Amino acid sequence: MANKQNPTPHLRSSALVRVPSILPAALILLVAAALRLSALGDVPPGLYHDEAYYGLDAVDVLRGHLSVYFPINNGREPLFIYLVAGLIGLLGRSPFALRLTSAFIGMLTVAATAAAGRALFSRRVGLLAAAVLAVTLWHVHLSRVGFRAVTLPLLIALTVWRGAVAVRTGRRRDWLTAGLLYGLSFYTYTAARFTPVALGLFGLYALTAFGPRRLRPYARGAGLAALAAAVALIPLALYTARHPEVVLGRPDQVSVFNPAISGGDPWGTLGRHALRTLGMFFVRGDRIWRHNVPWRPVFDPLLGAAFLLGLVAIIRRARRDPAAGFALIWTATMALPTVLAEDAPHFLRVVGMLPVLALLPALGLDSLAGIEPRRHPLLRLTFYVLPFYVLLFSLFSTTRAYFGPYARDPMTGYWFERGAVTLGADINRFLGSGWSEKASPLTPSAGPAGRVYLDPALWEDWPQVRFLVTAPERVTVGLEATGETPDGGVAVFLWPYGDWTRAWALLPHPAEVTVLEGPPSQHDKDTSPFTTYLAFFATRPGPTPPPQARLSGGVEFLGAQVWPAADGAARVRLRWRVTAPLAQEYTVFLHYLRDGQGIAQGDGPPAGGRYPTLLWQVGDIVNDDHLVPGVGAMMPGRDEIVFGIWNPQTGEYLSVLDEAGNPAGVEIRIPIPLQH
Repeated sequence: MANKQNPTPHLRSSALVRVPSILPAALILLVAAALRLSALGDVPPGLYHDEAYYGLDAVDVLRGHLSVYFPINNGREPLFIYLVAGLIGLLGRSPFALRLTSAFIGMLTVAATAAAGRALFSRRVGLLAAAVLAVTLWHVHLSRVGFRAVTLPLLIALTVWRGAVAVRTGRRRDWLTAGLLYGLSFYTYTAARFTPVALGLFGLYALTAFGPRRLRPYARGAGLAALAAAVALIPLALYTARHPEVVLGRPDQVSVFNPAISGGDPWGTLGRHALRTLGMFFVRGDRIWRHNVPWRPVFDPLLGAAFLLGLVAIIRRARRDPAAGFALIWTATMALPTVLAEDAPHFLRVVGMLPVLALLPALGLDSLAGIEPRRHPLLRLTFYVLPFYVLLFSLFSTTRAYFGPYARDPMTGYWFERGAVTLGADINRFLGSGWSEKASPLTPSAGPAGRVYLDPALWEDWPQVRFLVTAPERVTVGLEATGETPDGGVAVFLWPYGDWTRAWALLPHPAEVTVLEGPPSQHDKDTSPFTTYLAFFATRPGPTPPPQARLSGGVEFLGAQVWPAADGAARVRLRWRVTAPLAQEYTVFLHYLRDGQGIAQGDGPPAGGRYPTLLWQVGDIVNDDHLVPGVGAMMPGRDEIVFGIWNPQTGEYLSVLDEAGNPAGVEIRIPIPLQH
């Protein structure tokens, strides 16, 4: 399959020539690394539950539970899980450690694609293919999320590289290496099961185009490769024989021949999927936010044009060049996993084509660079550098689309279940254990002496929590009191649409009580977001400053904090200390003033009604949060808040007392103490 038109040997021996040839490869790898590592912990936000299951399996591996196939969550091949286990063992349980595995695999895939392109065609085609893969958003995104599918392109690129080398050299070790790598590809992702079809079709093509006589010298090597692949496959084959329903069950669930998917029209569905798959390259791509910037095609317009040029070139060369025939057959065949399943085009199911697909625009760009009009040196230079500008445009296009609107859109966080990640981080922050980068800065910390009560629905529905929480022995899954009072305090996390009042009985007293709502979440088929969780925190009261104001009825005001919130709102936290039981249910009036004029209000019961004043006990400190919409940009020095406590049923206000204990009005007025 190798193209024999390689650079002349005497050029390779010159150090002056070798150094410049290394520079493009180094630059490509640096660009690939920058796109895959920049803001890796933040873009995309969250951690999808499929990713969390890989992390849970990796944790089991670190505990000594080894397997050649992992059956939970529809079953998963093991290679990615073992690689994740290595980084989790080094860095701990976090989204960053899980996704860093993908980033490293993605960068290796870029390098392996360069090697495969060089072995199949030429050094320049290899470098161009690596550059195409480095800047293509599809592979950039795949390298930034924790899906096992990222391992399949790497194994395919390595297999193609060593296979092409084996064809050229005929060495036994090259054939064995290619076969071993091919066998290992079945331990990556389900789409690898289509590769025998691609290889079988390529064999038929080679027999037809070149005849048995020309292929006879390669028969023994191909047999050695097949033997090595079979040996590598033995453990997985034995597991499949014992558990066929586990390994082979998922494809039936998503097949177009499943009436639930095709609606009773499998052939019509198949035709529509084929057209959508053809259009994914430069018309419309995957709609799923977890796989792609929704609907964005694989290639931008310039790389799409290069892809078409390369496609034309490869079709013209296929009759005489086995490398061209291989690239064409492989790309077409590895499209079948999405043509035959739901949600076409589905960028995860077709990852097996990625490293070979990158060769097509590379060949198109190579053909441009090869144009040398004899009488027009300037035009010749233009064609030579044109591929650079095409790739630079693609780099800009990918960076802008991925790290711009896609990264900032709340829907991206919803599709990656960011709320569940924040839940795990908040639990860890409270317990003082594990990763808590995404925890709310408002979340209290109890340290090693704290205990968490967790609604069973949150524990079962969000595997992210089970993956991230590193001190499960201090987490009680259930809302029944254990009879102990932890020294550090208690946190209760609940499903907010159930009976959250059950949390009240679990809070110790006296305590500093904080009630927080978790961030919004939205499942794929939901029409609007919902609050992910509701959290009650009761920590041991620490030393407090003297009160800034005393109110009748047994309440002291300790201070206020103000933060800017989303959509021009302000978040105001009022801190109250209870000195006597309150016999009525009071609410808070809160006015936001600028230059003495009211511009917004945030009236409401304390803690959003989640912790009414009838529950306040002597010695408690209550952190009372209010959201004040319509504030806009805060202006310390001009802004102030005016607030107090009253009973809207009776019209009674708690009076603000002077130093002698006499009523001195009902309002507390303080300038904005803006928190950064």
